[in-house]
Amino acid sequence: MTITKDTRMAWALARDDGMRSQHEIIVARLEQGCDINPGAKGGVGAGLLADYARVHSCIESLPLPQRHVGDALNCRGVLSDASYKNATIQAALAVSQIAAQRMPGFRRWAPARQRMLYWVALAAIERQWVLMSGIQEKVDFKGREEGRTLNEPWKIGKWIRGKHGQSLDLKNWGKQWSGPWDLLQEVIRELDFSGLESLEKQCYIPKSLRKVG
Repeated sequence: MTITKDTRMAWALARDDGMRSQHEIIVARLEQGCDINPGAKGGVGAGLLADYARVHSCIESLPLPQRHVGDALNCRGVLSDASYKNATIQAALAVSQIAAQRMPGFRRWAPARQRMLYWVALAAIERQWVLMSGIQEKVDFKGREEGRTLNEPWKIGKWIRGKHGQSLDLKNWGKQWSGPWDLLQEVIRELDFSGLESLEKQCYIPKSLRKVG
């Protein structure tokens, strides 16, 4: 098998050991930005000691924040549900901690707002995945937007409430969350691109990154 030249896809293919028998179908669905069914033993590499073993080893050698963000963005539907959930949790923790360190006034935030930064980080990861995958907004039968693109505050609040049962106060979005929201996404992009670049250098994968907007 020829190793794909698409670094993101190589990352995804290296993270599931049920891929080899379904390779063509899975590649097609990954190219379309679709979820796929994980292999029976998802999350431990595509045929270890086989085609993508080196890619898998390179991913495992990356710093944890890069690895978790990479898994969260590249392995939706590839890792098992439990592994993917853990990757997104760890990615959001890393991203929120890095962002907090870059915000001089973070220590003065109320405790509840500090805790909320983690949940907003989860939404920021979802937003970056939406952008990377070219996900389009859906509308209901009345023509109203459902909010899946997370490109407006109310959509972010709806996603956090519906997905994680957390209530985000949107009354002062511009003052309280607009800046942190942008910073969280900046941190995600930095970790994402640095992880991909490191993977390319280690595994000699030709550069063909799909940049997130």
